[in-house]
Formats: sequence, C-alpha cells, structure tokens
Amino acid sequence: MKWAPKRNRDGQVQQNCWITDSGYTVAECRLPEARYPITRPGGELPFAYAKDRDEVIAIIKQDQATTA
Repeated sequence: MKWAPKRNRDGQVQQNCWITDSGYTVAECRLPEARYPITRPGGELPFAYAKDRDEVIAIIKQDQATTA
C-alpha cells in the first residue's frame, strides 16, 4: 500500500495527512498520544481510528474486504 502527501484544492501539501493509492485518507492527530483517523474514499468523516501505521493498514484491508 503506497501513501502520498494529501494536497488541498490549491495544491498545497496538508501537514500530517496522507492519501493511499486506494483513496483512503489518513491523518495524524496528537491527543496526547498519536492517533490516526481513517476516512473512506469520498467520505467526509473518519470511519475508524488507529494507534499506528500497522493498524491503519489492517483496518483499510479489512474495510476493502467487506466492501468488495
């Protein structure tokens, strides 16, 4: 799974925000610990939160399997 920096409508890179090659958006939030909200392609709000990159990948793969 490849990740690229997410860009806003003006083409500027959004800090601590990425988009996967399958269209999922992942952001990094610090609330005192790092947490990663995950948004489905075309979605407005996160559908899941992960504690690290490995969990993000597992959640996305599970979501893709259930929606396929």
